[in-house]
Amino acid sequence: MALKRFSNLLIVCLLCSCSFEQEDTINYEAEFYSIVTEFEESSILNFERKNIDEDRFIEQFILKLDKQKNTFMQEDLKKFKDSSGNESKLDYQLLKDVVDLYYSRYEESLKTRRYYLNNYDFNFNKTEEINLKPRDKFFESIAEKEDYQRKIIKNELITLLLEDKDNLEAINELKKVYRNRFSSISKIRESDKFGILANNFLSMLDPHASYFSARDLENWNLRMNLSFEGIGAILGYEEEKAKIQELMPGGPAIQSQKIKVGDKITKIGEGERGRLRNVVGWRLDDIVELIRGDEGTTVRLEIENERGKELVNLIRGTVTLENSDASSEVLKFNDRKLGYIKLPSFYSDYECLRSNLYVCKTATSDVQKFLREFNYANIEGIVLDLRNNGGGYLHEADSLTRLFINYGPTVQVKNPSKDVEILHSWRSTKIWNKPLIVLVNKYSASASEIFAGAMQDYNRGIIVGQTTFGKGSVQRFKTTDNGQIKFTDSLYYRITGLPTQLFGVEPNLEIPTLVNEETLGESEYDNAIKPNNIDDAFFVSFEDFDSNLLQESFKKRISDSEYFNKIDEIKRQRDSNLFLSLNIEERRLIKESEKDNTLELVNLGRTLSGKEEFANFNEYEEYITEDEFIIDAEVDQSMKVLIELIEIES
Repeated sequence: MALKRFSNLLIVCLLCSCSFEQEDTINYEAEFYSIVTEFEESSILNFERKNIDEDRFIEQFILKLDKQKNTFMQEDLKKFKDSSGNESKLDYQLLKDVVDLYYSRYEESLKTRRYYLNNYDFNFNKTEEINLKPRDKFFESIAEKEDYQRKIIKNELITLLLEDKDNLEAINELKKVYRNRFSSISKIRESDKFGILANNFLSMLDPHASYFSARDLENWNLRMNLSFEGIGAILGYEEEKAKIQELMPGGPAIQSQKIKVGDKITKIGEGERGRLRNVVGWRLDDIVELIRGDEGTTVRLEIENERGKELVNLIRGTVTLENSDASSEVLKFNDRKLGYIKLPSFYSDYECLRSNLYVCKTATSDVQKFLREFNYANIEGIVLDLRNNGGGYLHEADSLTRLFINYGPTVQVKNPSKDVEILHSWRSTKIWNKPLIVLVNKYSASASEIFAGAMQDYNRGIIVGQTTFGKGSVQRFKTTDNGQIKFTDSLYYRITGLPTQLFGVEPNLEIPTLVNEETLGESEYDNAIKPNNIDDAFFVSFEDFDSNLLQESFKKRISDSEYFNKIDEIKRQRDSNLFLSLNIEERRLIKESEKDNTLELVNLGRTLSGKEEFANFNEYEEYITEDEFIIDAEVDQSMKVLIELIEIES
């Protein structure tokens, strides 16, 4: 059984076209009920199990469409709730009416913004602010909605003015942006609207469920092939911006160490000096096309994240298995020889394994080779780095675990029939007996969580970092009349009976991070699957080690660290800014502060790794990461924990 790393990444987005000519002849109502039937028959999360609230169903459907509450009116919600009183929650026409009105309201918003852009004289010195986070409720009046659109335009103009554009240049650039938005929305077809309807409906029942039309599947396969070229990233769409959904191990984006899952792309430039083009509101396919280019050429991306905005230079390249392999380093810390292994994914060669188990290149075989080399070199302990490892093959998580334990179960899988399968072996393949640290973060998911959870349950290793993603579910596909649906089929459990789903794996020693963990991970979904515990499997753990013995010194090192103190400072500043100022001088100060914070944090990290500091922010932005191992702050802390663990165990 394989964990499908990329199957859940297709986002059927507002401005993506996904239509065959023949799709216009499809009976979408019949296709909708075909989706419902297949989902009900196959998913672990059907209507009965989800216990859908009939009274709130249409409201939840609307909220799924308009999470920010910045498109619909309050009267729209009331109208649809009244209409749904006598209707089934499966009424296709009612859901279609909601989607149609959503597009209509969105186009109204664009027209209002265009009016202000063309006719309004903005006062950029006026003290006012805008809330860019989800609103408390939908608009009560047209006047309220129109004023919100005015503030959006003012905010977009301020952003351009802070890039040293004059007023006329900013207005003309924004006019181009809105011409693109109107062009995109004019190309929306019934197949696109149906994709929104079907995906919105399925996601209410299962956050990992998706609908794929025939065209979606073709586009997805093409996009997956293209993801191995360019920058090595899978893009989705959120709030009119391209969003990084997945980073390919070994790709230019992840190797830059400047781009993370969840970052948004706002501008793209060709070459080191080419004009930066504002791509907010562009169709996703057009953005992908702009990012692609010849191998070895440079593309510049303006990235928006929790630190603010920064420019990233990337050298386009092809992502291959070779540059996404596990890698190892031998490090000297306090006169001790320590090992470090970076595992980007739980990769495997499934076809090869079917024919010749002993010559295949897999995550386990590569790590096994490193461990043998470490044993030969008398390495005293290792850090296994699973940060940003989104998973891979289940059998690799299982076999990798066995390199560190004697025998026994590694994971439990519960299927739709509630039967539980336990993966176990009574044959030992252990080759590493020395201390182990497993380094994880919020982007460690699925197979990474299975391995980390097993190491923790067996008391075999100390988990360091942040609580992992919390994806403990398996999805599979099933055909409908005119497409396919993806749905949750099974759930993973730790050998203790605890789920990784939703909760993830909590580290024994937690390292502070800039990532807003409340908005990332499985818990981000309002309707995330909340599994109960199951019975534990029989297993024999290693001698109980109290990780609290490491806590006091670990916390002191963190509290004494300039790097992590800076992270706390940036987080406090970010969390206190609930609203965004629309005063240009205040915004200028905020932007400079964000750049100063980023530069200081980067330079503190470079000092740890013995690298020369950047003289200024421009030098940092223009820097292209070299293909070399760098000891970052989290690896540094993990190595110090490892040394202490070695000393305690010896």
